[in-house]
Amino acid sequence: MPVPQTMQGAPATASPFADPFAGTATLNAAPTAPFVYLASAESGSVKSAGLKEPTWLPELAIFRLEPGVQGVEVIKEGAPRASAWALALEQRRREGWVVLDPSENIPAEFLPPGEPAGPYWRADDCYHLRSGVGGKRYREVFSTRLPSRRESAPPRWTFDRERFNRWLAWMVETGAVPSPDEMTRDEVVSQLEAWAGSQSRIPDPSLRAQQTATLQERLEAHRLARVIDADAPAPTKRSRK
Repeated sequence: MPVPQTMQGAPATASPFADPFAGTATLNAAPTAPFVYLASAESGSVKSAGLKEPTWLPELAIFRLEPGVQGVEVIKEGAPRASAWALALEQRRREGWVVLDPSENIPAEFLPPGEPAGPYWRADDCYHLRSGVGGKRYREVFSTRLPSRRESAPPRWTFDRERFNRWLAWMVETGAVPSPDEMTRDEVVSQLEAWAGSQSRIPDPSLRAQQTATLQERLEAHRLARVIDADAPAPTKRSRK
């Protein structure tokens, strides 16, 4: 399973004494390590943005492939880069995590406008003015940069939650990632029930009523939310008699 090759701390491609923003793609940001998405049936919540109905989806975790952190080894001289994170990823799999393949392309229908075909990660050239360190900054493809007053200003980002939810629902439907299991769903609903019950302690009557109504609406959405079953048989038409 190939993963992004450039690691944090790569040498700057431009001299700190020259103009590092000669290229329009360079960001004023510190470099970061590549990452992979992790999914588990033991975590999840109900999402509705961009979906036809509220749906249970897993919560994805970002696992940075940072040498010397969380079991990722320091790359040995002459060794392939993939060997640095192979054991760390295998350990996550033994713990029940599903590692989303970082080499798989996302279907075009789920990509934010302007993003070319590719996987769920993107690498941008960066040069951090304060530290003088350059390299690559790895981000989720659903994070898109907002306009800035100056090219050298630190970047601001927005996250395309609607496309992300549709992609994640599609991944669950195809069996690539697990849907939150029944125990996870029960735990989330129980937490919401306890939270809704605690609103009676709010002294202000109007605020208490507002908070209670909001939580009850959210609780009802969780109780009635769609559960995606990737193994369910496709529905068949019944013949009229």
